[in-house]
Amino acid sequence: MFIKRFISSVAFISLISALVYFRLSTPTFVLVSVIALLAQWEFYALQEAKGLKLFKKAGVFSGALFFSVAYFNLVKPGVFGHLESVESFAILVVILGVLGRMVFEKERETPVATISLTLFGFFYIPYLLHFISRVIFTIPDQAVSAEPMRGILFAAYMIAVTKVTDIGAYLVGARIGKHKMSPVISPKKTWEGFVAGVLCGLLVSILAVKLLPESLGVLGFGHAIFLGVMLPLISVIGDLVESVIKRDADIKDSGGVIPGIGGCLDLIDSLLYTAPLFYFYLIFFVF
Repeated sequence: MFIKRFISSVAFISLISALVYFRLSTPTFVLVSVIALLAQWEFYALQEAKGLKLFKKAGVFSGALFFSVAYFNLVKPGVFGHLESVESFAILVVILGVLGRMVFEKERETPVATISLTLFGFFYIPYLLHFISRVIFTIPDQAVSAEPMRGILFAAYMIAVTKVTDIGAYLVGARIGKHKMSPVISPKKTWEGFVAGVLCGLLVSILAVKLLPESLGVLGFGHAIFLGVMLPLISVIGDLVESVIKRDADIKDSGGVIPGIGGCLDLIDSLLYTAPLFYFYLIFFVF
């Protein structure tokens, strides 16, 4: 299991590194979208496994529609109008669409639960993860170049700190973890792993800012310290939230498409928390 998890983690980090190295913002957006939609499908499958009814196809279609609108709005700013207004309108369409879908449903045994689960899957995964795309396309990169690049390096920084936190917590917790952090929600998580994960995330944050001064130097040492602690703490909460969902469905992993890790939802659970908070931190305190 460790070898599989290590290989999958290295493969994921290598893919992100290649996208960042070649400054491929649009392929990164596509990758984020595909992973989000697969994770959303897995979430719906977990609920169906419990015997609950929801609009799985309509929910995933809503996620794809939202990402499509977000892409054209982010890449071609001004075509549809202000960013917030366009995304708000897309969310309104999703909500009204799901509500309208119930009107034409023949079986209405649990209409409120069906609508709630469908919309929760949309907001929990596509909406939260799309903030990675916001970082890529709306946060300016500080690299010295003839043509300013987008914020793909900031997104890579956030992903690196978050995922290294996960990896550090897993490695240390699996080997020397003794004190259970949350026995009911996630029995394998330990306080030793938690501390190790935070320290690993902090180290990566400081190194990234120091080694890439032209790109991430705007963060400075103070931001690097704060984000190096804040992002790992938040990522742990995101991980535990998904553990609650899986525990409720009595399933260990959300899927099996990623060896050693599980499903796409298992891969991005912590990013669902760190991505939006990192974006607003940059907006409010950095730029």
